[in-house]
Amino acid sequence: MAGMMVKLGNLPAGRSAALALAAALTAGFAAPALAQKNDLPPPTFATTRSNASMSLDAGGTRYVDLGADAKASKSFVLEMRGSVVLLQQEGSKDILSLMPVPGPRGDTFWVDYAGRTVVKVTKAGNVISYLHNPAGAPADPAGRVPALSSPAMTESLDAMRANAVKEISRLAGHDVTIWGTQSFANNEAWAADALSILVLGVKNANGHAGRAASQIDKVTLRRGKAPKVSFKDGELMIDVNPADSWAGRITPEDVSKALSQSRSSG
Repeated sequence: MAGMMVKLGNLPAGRSAALALAAALTAGFAAPALAQKNDLPPPTFATTRSNASMSLDAGGTRYVDLGADAKASKSFVLEMRGSVVLLQQEGSKDILSLMPVPGPRGDTFWVDYAGRTVVKVTKAGNVISYLHNPAGAPADPAGRVPALSSPAMTESLDAMRANAVKEISRLAGHDVTIWGTQSFANNEAWAADALSILVLGVKNANGHAGRAASQIDKVTLRRGKAPKVSFKDGELMIDVNPADSWAGRITPEDVSKALSQSRSSG
């Protein structure tokens, strides 16, 4: 999970441009119909976008990964939480936060913070897993499960902050500082999650023109009563509330909107 560079490296050639993260937060596709009676359909770009401000604790769906060999974890759980999807593999304590990227023909690709494709949901509601097979393998639904706990850290917070600084500075074209992560010593997963979403949001706002990120000189991560992103005088301020379950998280849209509004008024 090292690195913060957003790449859709697992996708077939020719699709990267169509699946640019800039399109991920500005386009939508209709959610597929229920594949099985009384079962919730797998999350799509449209369903997660429409629930971006909600805290959903209804639980997830377990899938059997047909691409796993005899020694690998054969199942994983997908759970929709607002504008992201959580994924936990069988036998693992780690919970990944995945972001939706709309693809051709109404498909949705789910990528980790480094831009690696983890799961694809087709317009018909079929789930394709890239966890064990880089070419993708079908994953069959195997029933509903209780809600997952908050996501675990995938690497140290210091490493996450350093990677975020490096990537935001690259996008900005100059050195950018990030402050405030030390105040989340008891909630490292929250700070790491916010840093991951920060990079994706800036990447999306930057677009092909590469101008939005150039406005950023400093990023400050704070505890707040409600999730909020604001931008003023070169400082991008991010408020999250670990005490408010998943409703206290920011989304990539929040970051992109704050930067885009600043450009429009500038």
